[in-house]
Amino acid sequence: MKYKIIGIVICILMIVPAFPVVGFPLQTPIVHEHPEKTSATMDDIVISMLEQVDETMYLRYLEDLISFSPRITGTDACNATAVYIYNQFENMGLPVRYQHWENRGYSSDNVEATIHGTDESSDDIYIICAHYDTVDCLGADDDTSGTIAVLMAAFIMSQSHYKFNYTIKFVAFSGEEEGLLGSYIYVNEAVAEGWNIVGVLNADMISYAVTKTQGDDLIVYCNDASEWLYNYTLDINTEYVDYIHVILHNGGLSSGSDHYYFWKKGYDAIYYEEYHFNPYWHEPEDTIANINTTYAVKTVRLMLATLAELSEVEFNNIPNAPTIAGETNGDIRTTYDYAIQATDPDFDNIIYFIDWGDNTNTSTGWNVSGVEVIIPHTWDLEGNYSIKVKAIDQHGAESEWATLSVTMPLSFDKPISQLFERLFQRFPNAFLLLRQLMGY
Repeated sequence: MKYKIIGIVICILMIVPAFPVVGFPLQTPIVHEHPEKTSATMDDIVISMLEQVDETMYLRYLEDLISFSPRITGTDACNATAVYIYNQFENMGLPVRYQHWENRGYSSDNVEATIHGTDESSDDIYIICAHYDTVDCLGADDDTSGTIAVLMAAFIMSQSHYKFNYTIKFVAFSGEEEGLLGSYIYVNEAVAEGWNIVGVLNADMISYAVTKTQGDDLIVYCNDASEWLYNYTLDINTEYVDYIHVILHNGGLSSGSDHYYFWKKGYDAIYYEEYHFNPYWHEPEDTIANINTTYAVKTVRLMLATLAELSEVEFNNIPNAPTIAGETNGDIRTTYDYAIQATDPDFDNIIYFIDWGDNTNTSTGWNVSGVEVIIPHTWDLEGNYSIKVKAIDQHGAESEWATLSVTMPLSFDKPISQLFERLFQRFPNAFLLLRQLMGY
C-alpha cells in the first residue's frame, strides 16, 4: 500500500497509530545497537551471485506470479500464491513455514524461509521482504516486483557453494494492501520471541521506469536509526557499480510499506522503491507491458549484494570424495561391513549416501569430518555390483562419487538344491524356456 500524499499527511501517519489491529498487543520499541560493519569491498563471491541475476529469471517468476492475479488478501488466488511461494522455497532446500495470521477481519499467511548462519555465537538476523498480495489488478509492479526480488535472492543464496555467518530470512507478506496487516503480526511475533533483527531490506514497487533518468535512479527510504543501513547499501552500490548501475536517493521517512512496523518496534529497516512513481498504481494497467525488467534487475542486484555482504557470505568448499574399504568378493546372504571416510575442507559435518548397486541405498546421519564410519550391507543375489558413495555437507554441497566393485559369485560348495534355487532367481526366464523345451 502506497501513500504518495503530501508531506503533512505523511507526518500525521508517522505520529498517529496507523490502524486498530488485533493479535499481538503493542509493546515498547526495542532499542538496538547499530552493528559495526566495515565498508564493502569487491568480493568475487558476491560477483558470482550478481552474475546470476538476469531478466530471464526475473520474467520466469513474474509470469508465474501474475498467473494467480489478482491476489486480494484472503481470496483463493492469494492463498494459492502463498502455496506457490512456499513450494519455491522448499524446492530450494530451505526450511520454510507459513505464519498464519488473523487481523481486522482478514485471514491469511505470511511465508518465511530461512538460511541459518554458521556463527553459533551470534543470533543476528537479516531480512529481505516484500508483499505478495495485490488489489483488484494484476499488480505486476505492486508488488510482484518485490516478491520476485525475495525469490531470486533466496534461489541464489540457497545454493550449496555459499554459506553465511549470520542468519537470513526471506519473507513474503500478505495483507499489505489492507493496512500492513501481515507484517504487523510478523514483527510482533519477532518482538515477543526476542529476535535480534539487525537489518531489514524491504522491496515494494521496483520495476517501473520509462526514461533513462528513471531507469538510473532509485529511492531508498530510511528513518534516523536506519541511516547506517542506507549508507551501507549506498556503499554497496558504489563498490559494485559495474553490476548495478543505479544512483541512490535518500527518501527519508515513509509509512507506506511493510518496513513500517519494523521501525515502530525499534528494528532498523530500509525500503527500496522506483524513482518515478508508477502512474498505473492500483490500476488495471499495472501489467507486464508497463514494467522495465532491466531496471528491476538492477534493484535486485543491489539488494542481493547488500544482503550478502551484511550476512558475511563465504564460499562453501565441497567435501572430498570418500574412501570406501571392505569385502570385494563374498557370498550372498552374508553381511559385510564397509568402512567409509571423508573430510570436509571447512570441517563441516557430513552425511554419507551409499548406493549399493542392487536397487537399495543407505543415508547416514551426521558424521564428524574425517571420522570413519562402518556401514553393513547384505546382497541377496549373485552378481557384480558397484558400490557408490558420496559425502554431503551441512550446507548441501556434494562430493564426487567414490566407487568399489563387489562380486557375489555362485558358490559351488552349497547343496545342489540351493544352486538351482539361486540360478532360477538369477535367470528365471531361461529356466522357464528350458522347462518348455523339455516338455515340462
